[in-house]
Amino acid sequence: MPLLSVIMASKNEDILYLKKCVDSIQHQTFTNFVFYIVIEENDYNFQYFKKLTFNNDNIKLLINKKKPGVAVARNIGIQNSQSKYIAIIDSDDFYDLNKFKKQITFLEEKKNISLIGSNLFLVDGKDNIVGQRLYPQNSNEIKKQFLYKMPVANPSIVIRRDDINEVGLFDDNFNKAEDFELWLRFLAKNKKMYNIQENLVYYRTTGDANKKRGPRHYKNYYIALKRHSKFIWPFGIRSISLLMFFIIQLIPNWYLSILLNTKIVNKIKSIKTDISKINVIK
Repeated sequence: MPLLSVIMASKNEDILYLKKCVDSIQHQTFTNFVFYIVIEENDYNFQYFKKLTFNNDNIKLLINKKKPGVAVARNIGIQNSQSKYIAIIDSDDFYDLNKFKKQITFLEEKKNISLIGSNLFLVDGKDNIVGQRLYPQNSNEIKKQFLYKMPVANPSIVIRRDDINEVGLFDDNFNKAEDFELWLRFLAKNKKMYNIQENLVYYRTTGDANKKRGPRHYKNYYIALKRHSKFIWPFGIRSISLLMFFIIQLIPNWYLSILLNTKIVNKIKSIKTDISKINVIK
């Protein structure tokens, strides 16, 4: 049985982005994993995926016939896999070749950590690094920052199967915020999180920070916080966060796109775009 299962949900991905992603997975220095790719039947890249699996037992192609959506697809991958650890990746991003080795080594040593992420580089459509996003390191700071932003990068995450078995899978009712809702359930169960302070992911970004999300994202953020925050933080602390996200999810989408590209929001989200100050090892 492999030590790690790598779960990738993909839907009609740009083939150049997809090949970059898959190549970075196949050339990892850590090799004790099975790669699960989950797509729908009519995916544009079906033949490419079929070729990948030909005579390769370490790549499994799964067809989502249940319900469209990334949460359902990831759950199918998790349910069909068997391993101690699970990595969640996105099909338009790519990865440092030592990512899995560093994260699995850490989890093997630190038994009290349930989820490990990392910092990331921001890349444009031509793979040029245009910035980086930094995340808090220790569990207490990560928990605190969940009150007003996402302090773990979903495509960087590796988790323990035992913990997701206890907490539950992604909830497909939380479209565009299924990761946020699941990690809140982790916190509600007192699961510890940690971010390696290295950029192990190359995250595909666009000029519009709201393009990948949309209005439903922040509405579901608010619903998730309303449901789970009472199990995580005292009323006085969580009420401020709930009020903030209640207001944000009411803002028109066009105006939200403007706000999310301002310098103050980039500062809150620890996004840095001064390339001269970024140490790039590629």
